[in-house]
Order: sequence, then C-alpha cells, then structure tokens
Amino acid sequence: MVRKILPVFFLLFTTSLFSESPWGGSIQKGFETAKQDKKFIIVDVYADWCTYCLVLEKEIFPDPELSRVLDNFVRVRLDGEEFPNLRKKYNIEGYPTILFLDGDGNYVTKISGLATKEDILGISKRLLQEPNIESYLKTELRRNVNSPDIHFRLGLLYFQNKEFEKAELQFTEAVQKSKTLPVLKENAHFNLNLVKSIHGSKESAVKSWKEFLELYPSSSRKTTAKLYYGLTLKDVGESKLAKSVLLEIKPKLTIDSDKAMCNEALSEIERGF
Repeated sequence: MVRKILPVFFLLFTTSLFSESPWGGSIQKGFETAKQDKKFIIVDVYADWCTYCLVLEKEIFPDPELSRVLDNFVRVRLDGEEFPNLRKKYNIEGYPTILFLDGDGNYVTKISGLATKEDILGISKRLLQEPNIESYLKTELRRNVNSPDIHFRLGLLYFQNKEFEKAELQFTEAVQKSKTLPVLKENAHFNLNLVKSIHGSKESAVKSWKEFLELYPSSSRKTTAKLYYGLTLKDVGESKLAKSVLLEIKPKLTIDSDKAMCNEALSEIERGF
C-alpha cells in the first residue's frame, strides 16, 4: 500500500511546487501585471536544448539573495523558439537571454549568454533605484558617456513616446559613436531616417534614405528603406523617380501596412497628387 501511495504523494507535492513558481508563462499577462503594479519585467528566454538555460533556471535564479531582489520584478519565462516575433523585436541571437522591459514593452537592457548572479543583481539593483526607463538610461549614460547603445535605446524610447526631436538627437549620437559597431550603426541610421520621415524636413529625409541605401546595399532592410525613400520622394514632388522606386519594390513587400502605403502613394501619383 505504501508503495502505491508514495508516487501519488510525490506527484501532488511537485505539482504544488510548480504552481507556486514566481515565473509566469505569458508575456501579455506580464505586461498587464507590470503596468498595474508599476514594476519592471524580467524575461528569461530559453530553449529546451540549451544546457546553460538549465543552469540559469536551476542553479542561479533560485539563489536566495537574487530571488529576493527579483521579487520586485514581474518574472516571465518563455521558450524563445515559440516566440520568433519576440526574438526579432528584441534582437535575441542566442540562449539564454535575459530581457529587462517595462509594462509597455519598452526595452531597457538584456544579458546574452549565461549570466552570473552578480550580473543579474547589478542590473536589477540599479534599475530598481530609478523611477522609469528614461531615468535609468540617463543614469547609465552618465556612467558611460560614449556608449552608442545607450543613445540608441534612449532614441527608441523617445521614438515610441513620439518625442521626435529627442529621438533624432539620440539616434544621431548613436550613429556618430558606433563607428566600430556596424550593426548598431545601421540600425541607428535606419531609425534616424524613420524619425526624419515622420518629423522634420522631407528634403532631409530624402537625402538620408538615399545615403542609407548607398551605405548599406546589402541591408536586410533594403526593401523597407526603398519604400520610405519612394514615399519621401513623392512628398517633395519628385513623382517620376518616386513611381519608379515604388514599382520596383512593390512585388517584394510582405507586410500589409507597407503594401497599403505603397499602393496609396502610387494611386496618388497617378491622380496627380
């Protein structure tokens, strides 16, 4: 009889432990809780085949000191293989990756690879001392005034908040300071051009998109860059060149909103607008 009861008891016990885990499995619920409780989010992005991910989950996160600090965060654990859009949005290139976000999904920072307890504690404690992401990033920038990455993250924050003048300034700084970081420089340049397309001189936007296409002929964003180049050409009255550019990239567009913008612009050109 004992042999029959013990396995059942063990199953109930482990199920209870699992249900009390502080790590949630829904990023959407994580955002909702973070906004409601005014907390930041820590996301443990893992893969089933990743050995270091298990070390992080079983040995590092359970540390009592670290666990107490992370009680001040909303904790989410996600299988990165099941969330390709999340990987793309936050530029996750491997596992494990630890993301720090706010309730609106704004990116704060991340740790790639196997993090130590000290790595996580250092970022967590500094973040908890600040009232919001902007304050945290400005503090980090004072610690490292020449960091193009921090300028870039500030630019993203301001862009998302529609503070376009501030965003343009930060993306410009990121471009200028990322000479040895080609990927970051390209991303900063692209986002700077987006800001110019929305806010500011259309002539300046045309010049910037043309420059981007010349500097990065093999960019993965080449088609999108050409779309905005064509749209800004139309806005400054260069309809013939705009039509040529838009017709060239139209078959390559895959996102519905991009297709709609392209078709609308071509229709307006045909009608003389």
